[in-house]
Amino acid sequence: MPVMPRPNILFLFTDQHALAAVGCYGETPCRTPHLDRLAAEGVRFQTAYTTCPVCTPARATIMTGLYPHAHGMCCNVEDLGCSVHEIVDRPQLLSRRLQAAGYRCGYTGKWHLGTDREIMYGAPNVPALPRDVGFEGQQFAGHGNGGFHYTEYQQYLAAHGWRHKLKPKDDGKPYHAWNYGVLEGPTESTVPYFLAEHTIGLIDRFRAQGEPWFIWHNFWGPHNPYWVPEEWIDLYRGVEIPEWPSYRYEAARVNRPFQVKRHTHADALTWADWAEAIRYYYAFTTLIDAQIGRILAHLDETGQRENTVIVFAADHGETLGTHGGLTDKGWHHFEEIQRIPFIVWLPPRLRGEFEAAPQPGAVLQEWASLADVYPTFLDLAGAEWDPEAAHGRSLLPLLRGQAVEWPEETVVEFFGVNSLVSTMVSIRRGRYKYGWNAPSQDDLYDLEADPYELRNLADDPAHAATLREMRAALGEWFVKTGFQGLGYYRRSRLGEFPY
Repeated sequence: MPVMPRPNILFLFTDQHALAAVGCYGETPCRTPHLDRLAAEGVRFQTAYTTCPVCTPARATIMTGLYPHAHGMCCNVEDLGCSVHEIVDRPQLLSRRLQAAGYRCGYTGKWHLGTDREIMYGAPNVPALPRDVGFEGQQFAGHGNGGFHYTEYQQYLAAHGWRHKLKPKDDGKPYHAWNYGVLEGPTESTVPYFLAEHTIGLIDRFRAQGEPWFIWHNFWGPHNPYWVPEEWIDLYRGVEIPEWPSYRYEAARVNRPFQVKRHTHADALTWADWAEAIRYYYAFTTLIDAQIGRILAHLDETGQRENTVIVFAADHGETLGTHGGLTDKGWHHFEEIQRIPFIVWLPPRLRGEFEAAPQPGAVLQEWASLADVYPTFLDLAGAEWDPEAAHGRSLLPLLRGQAVEWPEETVVEFFGVNSLVSTMVSIRRGRYKYGWNAPSQDDLYDLEADPYELRNLADDPAHAATLREMRAALGEWFVKTGFQGLGYYRRSRLGEFPY
């Protein structure tokens, strides 16, 4: 019997991607036909969470299999609050384990796991970029701010006679107020198109060399700025954008941590203002979806799709005006920033090996987390990893259709963003979500009765027992994962005095 080749793995990763901007996750004006098709032909996890709604910490989880408090990249690199500013090369990294298993590892796009700085906060610094930890491909230091200013992209534009420039706005609002606009150039001049070209090149290079490959393709969007050529915003001009159910949040002006991310002019803005910005967000998402379609089409054209596992996910979500005018991410426990899309497509030959595999189009109800990506990819590759050391679980048993116990529990950490620092940790168990705010009142939501998280039950005497149970559950998770702030948590929330 011939030995089946090990599968290639293509990981498509977006940045700050709201579930409301993925068609297969529910009714939305946002058009994502290629992702919808991937879900229709693959499997979709209905409930998936990030480990942290901030770029660097979430990405470091994928590379290490650990939650931020354990891998140390707790905030974005270069920001206050980040304990480790350069991902440390070691055999346990995802890329190194895949290399050891015989895989070529390719990288495209946003990195945000290291810098090119030789001095950091006045001390010597050792930069860590993709090629330093086992990848081949692009080498973009830091956040990138959309990728517009990197030399490689500028050279790409120059080679084609294009430039990256915005058309003058016609609505009278300055760019800094909304960070959306129309680009002068064609679609081929955009960063998403440029990135797709690079991944297509990696696929061809690895195919020619005949070894199994892993490619991590990272878009900078739909994270702001929402800048697109005319043809993409034209798809949404005049399209009605339904008001979010939480938009008129009664507690929006209460002095809670989320005030950090409430729009400066939230009280003066109308829903029409938000709707226009969201149209550009959706247009940017649809542009990205089209580039995903180009990559998938190339796999088909080159015959590599039949041996490639395709996974799509995002680092975290986005608010877009929910809960009374919130922007960006962080500083609260709401689903909009914690929930992520998660889709897996298995080639038919691999599905055939899994006798009970879910049928194409299946929606899995078991919860997934970004912490599960690391063990899942290593299992798919037949690579070694230590289940005792990783914080996530391999999703492969679910993809095989095996009957396994799968707890309805997940944790999301947050330690700050934009050089503002705090400790806020959520645990969801079943219908309830508890949010610990170290310096403030806690949160408790019943997501079955209150899916939009409009009523905080933490001070409701009728839910005191639930609050105690959820606090205890988070304490148990802290013990299991070695959370450094356990002592303070036990004293302040559990009434214990361990020392």
